[in-house]
Parts: sequence; structure tokens; C-alpha cells
Amino acid sequence: MTAMNIEEAIIFLDNLVYEQTEKHLTRLQQSVIKGVVGGLTYQQIQQNDPIARGYTVGYLGRYVGYNLWKDLTKVLKQAEIIEQEERVVGANLWDCIMRSVQKGTQPAISFDPILQKILKERYRITEHLVSTEYSNTYMAEDENLPDRPLCLVKRLKSQSERTSYLFNRETEVLYRLGKHDRIPELLARFEEDGYFYLVYQFVEGQPLYQELIDGQPWEEHQVIDLLKDILEVLVFVHKKNVIHRDVHPQNLIRRTSDNKIVLIDFGSVKEISNSQNNSGDTRSRGGTQQDYIPPEQSMGTPKFCSDIYAVGIIGIQALTGMRPKQLRVDNLGNLIWQKNATVSPEFAHVLDQMVLYAFPQRYPSATEALEALQQLTVDS
Repeated sequence: MTAMNIEEAIIFLDNLVYEQTEKHLTRLQQSVIKGVVGGLTYQQIQQNDPIARGYTVGYLGRYVGYNLWKDLTKVLKQAEIIEQEERVVGANLWDCIMRSVQKGTQPAISFDPILQKILKERYRITEHLVSTEYSNTYMAEDENLPDRPLCLVKRLKSQSERTSYLFNRETEVLYRLGKHDRIPELLARFEEDGYFYLVYQFVEGQPLYQELIDGQPWEEHQVIDLLKDILEVLVFVHKKNVIHRDVHPQNLIRRTSDNKIVLIDFGSVKEISNSQNNSGDTRSRGGTQQDYIPPEQSMGTPKFCSDIYAVGIIGIQALTGMRPKQLRVDNLGNLIWQKNATVSPEFAHVLDQMVLYAFPQRYPSATEALEALQQLTVDS
């Protein structure tokens, strides 16, 4: 086989990557491959591809492209398609694809049987996005609506009675939280072929982690604006008696349409019973990536102020240009970070209170933390 168009080449690479890593190429990676194979520059890809349009040219080249070629190099070496001293780059990508085909290593079909399947006679699965211990998330098209808008479909992996209970409980919370402009709306929930599915509104934008670049600290006013943006959403969440428990840069999307922060992935939400005390005490683990998890949550008792801790860590990361794990702590368990940042004493005090090891001394919820930041603006 020597004749292959660009779309077939992308499918081929996706299957080959999945065969080696059990991970699919992202939509953005596919956009870069399509552009490079088509002879486009990164600037032309950014200008012409709707998926790449929300990203800077530098990010597409220095981050997406660089890591993509590195990963493809590893995959093709493992498949013994290229020699150990060879490297995949944009210039030789098509040649590497052709050599793979000639070697007869092309998988015949996608390894994920749900791709292109239509759920509920409506949602056509087009791409696998994320896999976790508990669920798989896919991109889908809603074929019942004009222009077939994109949406996200989450399929829970377990089929147990416990999963059914959590599914019902989680969807009740998500339905209540979905009526907010900066929380993706829950569009549908259903069971099919023994699996539980959730369908969410798709938000076009860029994950915050792509903006937090090591060694590139933000200006103080930028960090304050970011934290206020996040806390505005959390005020709504906390007033609904819900702890998010999973606030970190991958779950915060910079929406393309207005640059506002959208809070996603409520898979770890914990509803607080009104009969419990105001501290929001509850026995529940899980949630946040380790770098953003506060000590009380790691012990199974998250509070509203646990979300505030995570927001404060994000602020310190942006202000210092350092990953949280690079920071040291003092004898009380509090972070030592100010020497690595250019920051006013007033803002430093607010951040310190957000990330105190002792949770009773933190801002109790998003409302109080947001008020402290707003007061900074008034005082300045």
C-alpha cells in the first residue's frame, strides 16, 4: 500500500500510538500532524485549523510539536520502524508513516470499539480524550441538533450497584450545578449496554496548565485576576453546599470566546448535608492532583477551604513560575515561597492564608477568599 491521504495517515498514527501506549492522539496533536504533513507552518496551522486557533504559535511548536515528535520517536522505535539513532521530526514524518505501512504494521481498525458508535441514537463518538481509573471521556457530535455541535461523553468503567448509586447521586449534584455560565451543563444521563453515561456541554478553550510555564512567572495583577476568576465560580459551588475537591490547572479552562475561566470535571464533587456543621466536615477521599491536595483532604476529610488551598497553590505557581513540588515547607508545614516571587506584602498575606497547613486558619470558603482579593483592588 503506497497511496494514503492525510486523514488515513492520522488514523494510522492514532492506531499505532494506541497499540503501543493505550492512549489516543489528542485533537490538537492530530491538527498539528495534519498541518505538518500538508506542508503548513505552525503559524498557518494556528490560523487555519479551528482546533489550533485558541493556542499561540510558540505553544504549538515548542510544546505540542516538540513532545509529539518525541513520543512518536519512542513509539516507532518500539515498533522497530526507525533505527535507534533516528528521530521523528516534521520533515520526515510522512516518510516514517510510509515505512511503517511497508513493514506491514498498520492496524486494520481502531482499537477502541466505541469510536464512531452512536449512543441513544444521537451522540456519535468521534475521539477518545481522557482515561482515568473510573471513567473514559470521549468527544462526540450531537446528530439530533443543527450543525452537529460537539459535546463530551463520560462512560463509567464499573457496572456495580455501588457505581449505580454514585452515578445517580453525582448526576443530581451536577444537574443543580449545571445552571451556571462557567460550569459545563449536564446535557443527558443514561444507561446503555450496561454502562452509565454522562453527556456534558463542550467548552472550547485552553486548559490553564498550558499557561503555567516553568520559569515564566506572571505579574501580580495577572495572578490576582486569575484567582478572582476561579473564586467567582467556586462561590457559586460552595453556596450550593458542594466541595469540588479537584481544583487544579487541568480542570480549569480558559474559554476562547471571552477568556473567562470555566471549572470542569465534577467527578469528585462532595455534597454537604445541611444537617452537618458549617465546617463542611465529611469523610471522603479522592480528587485533586497530589500537588494541589491539602492535608485534611488527604486524610479523607475535605472542607470548603480545601478548594481554597488548591486555588492558593495555583496562585503561587503562577507567581513564582515553579511547580508546587519544588517548594519547601517550614516547621509548621507551611509553604516557603515568597523569596521566589515578586509580590506585595498584602497579596502575599492573602496567599499565605489560603494555603495554611492548619485548615481552620484559612479562609473558610470561596466567598471570604474572594472578598480578600477584592479588598486588595480597592486598597490599591
